[in-house]
Amino acid sequence: MTFIRYKRFGGLEYAYEITAYWDSKIKRSRQKSRYLGIVVNKEKGIFEKKWQTRMERLILDFGDSYVIDHFLEHNGFSNLLNTVFGSFKDVVLSLIYYRLCHNAAMMYAERWFEGNYIRKKFVGLDLSSQRVSEHLLVLANEVTQRKFFEEYMSRFSSSKRGVIIDGTSLPNQIHNPMTAWGRSGEEIDKQVRFLLAVDRDENLPLFFRLLPGNIIDVSSLRITLYELKHYGVKDAYVFLDAGFFSDENIRDMYENNIDFIVRLPSGRILYKELIQKEGATLESKRNFVRYGKRGLFVKEVEIELLGKKAFAYIVQDPQRRGREMARYILDSVEDEVIQDDSDYEITNKGIMIVVSSFKSSKDEIVPSYYVRQTAEVFFGFSKDDLAILPLRVHSLEGIRGFLFLQFLTLIAFMQIKNKLGKDYTVDEVLLSMRNLKCKVYDNEIIVSEPTKEQREMAEGLDVIVPKNLGI
Repeated sequence: MTFIRYKRFGGLEYAYEITAYWDSKIKRSRQKSRYLGIVVNKEKGIFEKKWQTRMERLILDFGDSYVIDHFLEHNGFSNLLNTVFGSFKDVVLSLIYYRLCHNAAMMYAERWFEGNYIRKKFVGLDLSSQRVSEHLLVLANEVTQRKFFEEYMSRFSSSKRGVIIDGTSLPNQIHNPMTAWGRSGEEIDKQVRFLLAVDRDENLPLFFRLLPGNIIDVSSLRITLYELKHYGVKDAYVFLDAGFFSDENIRDMYENNIDFIVRLPSGRILYKELIQKEGATLESKRNFVRYGKRGLFVKEVEIELLGKKAFAYIVQDPQRRGREMARYILDSVEDEVIQDDSDYEITNKGIMIVVSSFKSSKDEIVPSYYVRQTAEVFFGFSKDDLAILPLRVHSLEGIRGFLFLQFLTLIAFMQIKNKLGKDYTVDEVLLSMRNLKCKVYDNEIIVSEPTKEQREMAEGLDVIVPKNLGI
């Protein structure tokens, strides 16, 4: 199938002949393009190729920002940002592209911008350090953020199969009301808390909150659920780690008809009672469950939780139990101490307990709970791929604006990742496409010839690399 695609750059419109074909090697459809020229008369199909001698101006990075720009334009995210930000959209997109393409400190955004093709699309933007600080203050505006969440959730989120909620610590030495001493893992540090809600259906970040560093997870869930409800997320159920388990949170979810799956903290009385009552009969053939390449024991027990019917799933991982038992035996021999509750300690090795407000298949409960790890993966992307740490902004409003920019960048990152699937990583694509340069002349941009891999990467995002563009 062949058709003509039109693209407008600067003051000119360009025509490309697009031919779709089946690639038998990779077993999927692909497209190839042929440049037809500048549109003279679209209705009559008249195009003109101009190859006059031009004066070369400069060479810029091209491929990375170009594929991001066209992908986000095609999937509707750019249009969403235009609805929310209006004329400020170009600034937001430029900062998102910078965070994706070159995840360094914000003070270097102007240097990146000067050497990238995107400066020719977003002409006149000022990304100097002072202006970026002012841009972050615009992004910190609460009215703007609320408008974004309303538009974003209505367009991109289904949230029918659950919302994953988790929090992470962002250590910093910034003096503001949000930075406070708090525990992060085994360490205590000055920090702010970043709470993230993830849409399980779409595998996209859904919502975030910035909290003081001394606010623990159990204290933040109620308000987070209320805010999600305000934005239209009403019928979802939530996946939570043990840090969110509290009587108050459980009661709130029951009262608001929110189903949940949460790991039961080992310090709860209910946990010890279940181990003592059910642990001895856990290793039974009728409790066999396969989880990937691992074999588990899973036992379902109906329980009462704050006067409500619930279900506890006692899960034992034999491999983990073996490791923990070996360590426990060696420690006991070295210490020459046998504690009174040693039978309980032995039974408890390799076990976790998951509590659910609804009955689930034993085969599904472990995969359902580990969906929560998606949030941890997102934090990994934020901290590693997108360089969220260390926080370098110094005002509270600056932090709010920066984390909102980071959230927008994370959405774009995950949209690209979801589209690429397992063929390529986002880093692979952006690093490879950065090597695709362009030459800028008086009235036209000439794009270097892409390699075969660069063409395939671009096509994986439904982007066709042009040969030239108007200015």
